[in-house]
Amino acid sequence: MPLLLPTELQFATEYAFSIPDDAFREFQALIRKINPNERCTEKHILETFKKHMSKPAEMEYGKSSSIDWARGDLESCMEQASQDGPGFIAALYNACEQVSLLEINVPAELYINQILSRHGLPCHINNSELILAGNVKIPESNASASQTVVRALQDAKTLSPASAIDRVHTALHAYLVELCHQASIPLETGATAQKAFKELKSNHAALKPIGNRPSEVANVLNSMAATINALGTIRNHASLAHNNELLLEPEAQAMVNAAMTIFRYIEECIARQKKT
Repeated sequence: MPLLLPTELQFATEYAFSIPDDAFREFQALIRKINPNERCTEKHILETFKKHMSKPAEMEYGKSSSIDWARGDLESCMEQASQDGPGFIAALYNACEQVSLLEINVPAELYINQILSRHGLPCHINNSELILAGNVKIPESNASASQTVVRALQDAKTLSPASAIDRVHTALHAYLVELCHQASIPLETGATAQKAFKELKSNHAALKPIGNRPSEVANVLNSMAATINALGTIRNHASLAHNNELLLEPEAQAMVNAAMTIFRYIEECIARQKKT
């Protein structure tokens, strides 16, 4: 199915962003890796991409007279289309979709998203929809958070889920350390987020399980500690900070949501303590 563009992009009068040169070259290389088969020649592949790129390029489409001309014409069309970043991405995606109908192997969303993340482009593709950065919901900062946390949360609002993991982990780590300091809980210099949370869980009055089922609540808190540890591992090996193995979007969003859950839980516990 065609890539869906957000309404604010579909009817925009100005381009939201352009495709930088380095990303442009990577997308070119991606297209060159698409191999023809008996049903689909190389020229047909080139013409398909050129036809889709002609829309964001605002050029009239016409078939090239030879394969060499098709290569050159496609490059010119892509260069013009690159000024309209969202349109360029949609054209690339839709051309891949059309070519794939002829049993041609084409790059999956993952490969396109890796290029977008690598070059800091403010969007990503998820389930055939172009998602603008900022759709990752981050809790509003409050007076209990340090300025480091505030900056990290603001940065996360402008990133895709896979890219936001680094910033969210930074926010969580700084937030937990800040709470330890505010509560005068001793903490070694350079303590990990998991260590800071364990100290809070053991020594902060607001996080003492109360009410019904305290043992089960304690088990949930222990699971949160394991979640924080896993977030640290993912941050170090599968986020934009270390993008050798970027997470797929659903898993990345799940990691962001897990961190947000921990933020919200701690804040609500502290708010409850202040009321009593």
